[in-house]
Amino acid sequence: MDELEKLRKQLREEQRLREEEQRLREEEQRLREEEQRRREEAEGRVLEEQLQREEEQRRREEAEERASASQPLTLHQYLETCHSLSTTIEVVSDRSLTTQGETTNPTGRIYPQRIIPWTTFPTRQEEVWHQLSFSPSFSSRTAFPSRHQLEYVRSLLHPVSSELGLRNSQRDVVENAVQKLVDETYNDPSLRSRLGLHGTITFESHTNLGNAEESLSESMEQMSMGTDSSEAATTQLPRPPNRATHRRKARGKGNRADQFCIYRTSDDRNIPTVAIEYKPPHKLSRDEVVTGLVSKIQPDHDIINKDGEGFAFAAKRLATAVVTQLFSYMVGKGIRYGYVCTGETYVFLHIPDDPSCVYYSVCVPSLDFQDDDETRLHRTAVAQVFAFVLQAIRSPLPSQAWHSAAENLDIWCVEYEDVLRSIPETKRKEKRATPYKPQRWKGFKRSPIRTRSRCLPAEGGTRQPSSDDENDHHESPSPTFDRANRRKEPPAIPKDTRSGEIKDRGGTQRGNSMRQNIQARPYCTHKCLRGLAFGDPIDKECPNMPDHGSFHIDQQQFLVLIRSQLAVDRGPEADCVPLHLSGSRGSLFKVRLSSHGYTLVAKGVEGMDAALLRHENEVYDCIRALQGEYVPVCLGTVDLIEPYYFDSGVFKHFLFMSYAGRPVFKSVQAKAGIVDKIVTAFTELHKRHILHCDAEPRNVLYDVRISRCMIVDFERASIHTRQPLGPISPSGQNRKRKRTLEKDKRDVFTRELQALQLAAQMGRALSAPKDQGKRPQGIQKHRITRRTTRLQQKPTREGSNYDQLHPYSVKKILSQQVSRTPGKRSTKRRVDALDRNFDSSEADSAIS
Repeated sequence: MDELEKLRKQLREEQRLREEEQRLREEEQRLREEEQRRREEAEGRVLEEQLQREEEQRRREEAEERASASQPLTLHQYLETCHSLSTTIEVVSDRSLTTQGETTNPTGRIYPQRIIPWTTFPTRQEEVWHQLSFSPSFSSRTAFPSRHQLEYVRSLLHPVSSELGLRNSQRDVVENAVQKLVDETYNDPSLRSRLGLHGTITFESHTNLGNAEESLSESMEQMSMGTDSSEAATTQLPRPPNRATHRRKARGKGNRADQFCIYRTSDDRNIPTVAIEYKPPHKLSRDEVVTGLVSKIQPDHDIINKDGEGFAFAAKRLATAVVTQLFSYMVGKGIRYGYVCTGETYVFLHIPDDPSCVYYSVCVPSLDFQDDDETRLHRTAVAQVFAFVLQAIRSPLPSQAWHSAAENLDIWCVEYEDVLRSIPETKRKEKRATPYKPQRWKGFKRSPIRTRSRCLPAEGGTRQPSSDDENDHHESPSPTFDRANRRKEPPAIPKDTRSGEIKDRGGTQRGNSMRQNIQARPYCTHKCLRGLAFGDPIDKECPNMPDHGSFHIDQQQFLVLIRSQLAVDRGPEADCVPLHLSGSRGSLFKVRLSSHGYTLVAKGVEGMDAALLRHENEVYDCIRALQGEYVPVCLGTVDLIEPYYFDSGVFKHFLFMSYAGRPVFKSVQAKAGIVDKIVTAFTELHKRHILHCDAEPRNVLYDVRISRCMIVDFERASIHTRQPLGPISPSGQNRKRKRTLEKDKRDVFTRELQALQLAAQMGRALSAPKDQGKRPQGIQKHRITRRTTRLQQKPTREGSNYDQLHPYSVKKILSQQVSRTPGKRSTKRRVDALDRNFDSSEADSAIS
């Protein structure tokens, strides 16, 4: 029994030990699992922390990227990003999805005698970049649009399938970028001085760049001035027909290119500098351009009336036709630089001193951009056009001798499509294209852009001319510099010769080499030219007095001398240059009588406007007392022996006047009181019975030399003489008629002055700072009509206060006046309302 109990205890103990051992093993397992869990949790925490760090790093990088993308770019970054944009533009090759029609038609266009490879084009582009390198800040400062802005531009790009699509993409990617580059160049004082820049550029689809005030003036012209019953007492030239139907038709097929680069100078001149023609790549392929323009072409000898076969001949014919099209536009506008753009290929053109030839250079930016080239960014589309534009605006304008020679150029008479049809379609479409050789600029002096080459620069030099180029004895045009201090290109046509060397009154001879450029010559004073016109003494304050001699020549002698000079002095250094300021019927020129130093302005008109110019001269004769005070001094008119050419116009008649200043609202010196000065000038004019009939701010200049407003453009003016007396009648009808006529005569002058005040105030409001849009303090409301409220300054005792007119109220008055074309009764009500509100008793209050 004891043994059995002992065995039982032993079994229970063993069972307990086994259970304890099992428990220990389970505990160990639990501990191991707990440890594993803790390790996994620790690893999870570490991983989570790592992920958090990575997320924070990613967010920081994204934030930095966003910040960087919104930061302005440097020159290098900007050109690189613009190149990336231009290379992403897709071209639609499926003809069913593109515009149809011929690429070009040279028939009826002026064409060059020689189309010559421009072998010095890389050198001239290189010279521009060399000049830019003299300002380190130009390339280092962050002044260009950010990547974020350029990415937005990228989002707007569409595949090119038409001329319009190509124009839009070029505007977004190239032209806007070039304009920004020129703006920054002009904003750099050192570069502005070194390059001789006097303004910046814009790209326009036309060259009709009148004054900004013209739109306002056109609106004001719609205001009825009422009828003038005193027609019997008015000498007025009838309004000429629409100029658009009577302007001389340009030779060839006109002169309107697809786009123009306009050089806008600080003195308000708008100079067309570069002409641009767009040809979508589905109409003018890269292979056609590269194959067609490989050597010198003489259209008379090689293309016109010639038969040929194969792709090479078809490409040469097509390239010649395209060059002819742009060449014809350039000659018509007097522009010496231009380029044809397909989006893939650029053909840069330059017409030298001999207008019978044109130089060309073919560039393919996507192939010219080589990673191993340190100056590869200079060959991008934006950089090439930028340097080309700077070339153009720094080069001399074509002379009158150039224009005269261009008048002798032939016109392409053979029907182009008839010749193309003679070439089998299969032969024209066979593509044995000449491979394009990327441009590499060897021996580059200095660049404002620092890039890192990915390998050693290649030893290849510039593009080698072909054998045809080597046999060509016509040198490429040499580099030119700014227009003020320029090197003249080797002339290919004889320069003008004067009728002997003109001697001044002191007997010294003046050769062309010693002459000061007319652009740098100051204008004669009004007093000086008044002395010339009316026989007064020499003005010793005139800056040109040393050249005038001890006494003035006769006015008629001046006209004879200047007419003879203008017939022979027509070269690059001529003493007559266009001012690029034009009106509806005339353009201004700066003229100097070389023998006596008289420097003044000439208003030139074409043949159909000769009567207007003679009428304007008659008006000046009626206001001699005002000349030099409120109107320019007039020295008379001449009929030119040889016409002057400018902006497609052929000017045959000149009216000579003293320089009268800049547009009144563009002159920074014209400050407070300017409207009063304008009113004073027109009041003096009206006292002489002259009704201007075009009394607008655009016809008022401000001469800072005498601090006066000067009225110009009297081509529409009417001369009001004394009313004829009728027979005496006891009924008193004659006295009543006389009072009526005098009232009508007074009213027409009053209405012109009132309309002028409105227009002047509107012009001043438009030129005022933008922060003047809100109604200023101290303004009261006053009624003008039932529908119009004007704002008026609280009454003061400080006299005339026209300059305090507010833009808001001016616009309301103006809109009320031009909102409709009223009948006679409505006209009378409006005029009476104006008379009441512009009564002399209110002249001292502010009109709004």
